[in-house]
This record gives sequence, structure tokens and C-alpha cells, in this order.
Amino acid sequence: MSDPASTPPAPTDGGTGGRVQLKPLLSLSSAEWHVLHGFFRDRELADWNDARPIRLPEWLFRRVMQDEERGGERAGFGILDEHGALIGSAELYDLRPSAPLTPTTGTLGVMIGYPRLWGQGYGREAVDALLRWAFVDLEPPLNRVRLTTFGHNRRAQRAFAACGFREVGRTPRAGRTDVHMEITRGEWRARPTGKVSPTPDAGAQ
Repeated sequence: MSDPASTPPAPTDGGTGGRVQLKPLLSLSSAEWHVLHGFFRDRELADWNDARPIRLPEWLFRRVMQDEERGGERAGFGILDEHGALIGSAELYDLRPSAPLTPTTGTLGVMIGYPRLWGQGYGREAVDALLRWAFVDLEPPLNRVRLTTFGHNRRAQRAFAACGFREVGRTPRAGRTDVHMEITRGEWRARPTGKVSPTPDAGAQ
């Protein structure tokens, strides 16, 4: 994969809803990085993503994320709402095969950072926009995008299914079940479009 700094620009039509825009992480302003850092420090958001709140200072968090972008480890975006405010993040990570080979598969993660915006379709629109970037704008495009979500997060599963994802397996874990979903480029191109459904709450988990 080429350096993310030189990849095609992110889509700006916001998927089917048209309210969101994906802004590449390497293009975020200092103020937007401050907001994003706050999201990653939030315990509730971390719990939804099966992670711990980060403890890195903002400058180091920013450097690590930017280095991963430049190194081709992930393709990340800030999610901007219809007013241009940063409300979350979306990314493709675990790109396989690894650089310097050209990846054909990526894992999707999405997070809406403000609980008051959950269930309003922003996450669904961001996922649609990211899939368009992965399957159309990226050169060459990915062949498959996958994700994992919690078994008890049925709202997220419905939203991902509305974006075209299908369940491909489940993994029992201590205290929970992980649901694995994926979509291929061919399936995405053939999927019907429809009304925006509720957003995944806080992330792919």
C-alpha cells in the first residue's frame, strides 16, 4: 500500500445520509486532535471498543497515530458532522497483506464520540462513506472489509447489516460473545440502498 498521505482523498458525500464527511487523520487540525484525544481517553467509549482508555499525553498520542498512518498500518479518518465539527473517528486497520505488499483486506472500526448522537445515523453514514473509500476511491481497492462487534450490541449488528455486512461467525469469550461480520467489494456494489438506520453506538465492538 502506498503512503496514506498520498492515497486518494476521502469521500465527502457522507454515504447515503449526506451529513458526514471523512477527514484524513493526517489533515486534522490541532483543535480536532484535542477532541479526538478526549474520545480515546473516555472510559465508556473504551469499554465499547474492548480497550482501555489511553493514558498517553496528547502530543504523543498524535505522533503515534500519525506514524501508523504514514507507515501504512491503518487508514484513519475523523468524522465531521454537517456543521464541520469532529464527532468521531473511522478507520481501516489490520490491513492484509502487510506493507510493502498491496492489501486486499482491512478491519473496520468506527466510533461516535458523543453519546447524545448515538442512534441518529451518523455511524451508519460514516461506515457507508468509509466503504466507498475502500471499494472505490482507494487504488487499488480492497476486496474485503471485516469487523468484530459484541454479541449483546444488537443495535450495532443491525446497523452494520444495513450497510451490507453479513455475519460470518461467533467466538465465545469470558463473559461475552464476539460477532464477526464482513462485506466484499462485489457484495457492496450489488447491495440495495435504503434509509439510514440507527448508528452503531460507540465502535465496532
